[in-house]
Amino acid sequence: MKSLLAFALLSIVLMLPSAYASTASIEVNGNTHEITYEATGLEVEGLEADTSTATLSVLVTTSEVEGTLVITLDRSFFDSKTDGTDDDFLILADTEEAIFAEEKTDSSRTLTITVPSGTNSVDIISLGTTNFGTGEPAAPEEIPDETPTEPEPTEEPTTQCGPGTVLDPDTNTCVLEATPEPEPTAEPAPVEETPEAPQSQQCGPGTVLKDGQCVLDETCGPGTILQDGQCVLDTSAPTSSPKSMGKEFVIGIIAAFVIAFVTMIILWAIGKAGRGKN
Repeated sequence: MKSLLAFALLSIVLMLPSAYASTASIEVNGNTHEITYEATGLEVEGLEADTSTATLSVLVTTSEVEGTLVITLDRSFFDSKTDGTDDDFLILADTEEAIFAEEKTDSSRTLTITVPSGTNSVDIISLGTTNFGTGEPAAPEEIPDETPTEPEPTEEPTTQCGPGTVLDPDTNTCVLEATPEPEPTAEPAPVEETPEAPQSQQCGPGTVLKDGQCVLDETCGPGTILQDGQCVLDTSAPTSSPKSMGKEFVIGIIAAFVIAFVTMIILWAIGKAGRGKN
């Protein structure tokens, strides 16, 4: 009976999650560090360090029940300080914030963490500025100021320049204003030369153009003939003498008188005939 009871107690002890001190090694910044921990209801698979985010990750495998992880951190390896004063740790079970308690000594900080069932990683994040493995505070990251800066107002020049001058911003003196070069004007269209007047119009009086040369005009006016290359009076043509001209004048007067006399006889006869009827 006693042996049966002892076997049952041994079986219960073996079935209970183990809780014993263990160590795990991790290399950071070229140095290897030993970390002491106790795991109840879970197994530690390994350690990882992210120096850029000051995070120590404990990779775990949990059972179906809630477990406990007790880990002791040597201050010379991993600490959380701000301005020389202890700062808090932020502990996440996967992505959820975990419940933990802490005990401190001058050389170490011990964290007792409650690990929910199904957790794969316990992340211990330093909220201070401590580098891994040095024990010295790390320089805080500079956050760039994204606030847009307004440009400084530029002072307007107070120097006033006279007509035809401008202010040179480099020397702050008045210089002659550069005049723009005149645009090239269109060349005038070439004037077509008019042909020279016919050469016949360039000969003098009494001459005409013949075979490209000016010669005497052999045509003479009425009552003239060409003689020895010159136009002279035609003496062979009949001319009216003063005697014949006087005869013609007398005949004209007589004819007019006769016509007037005949006209008076006719008018008198018409008038007489008219009075006889009355």
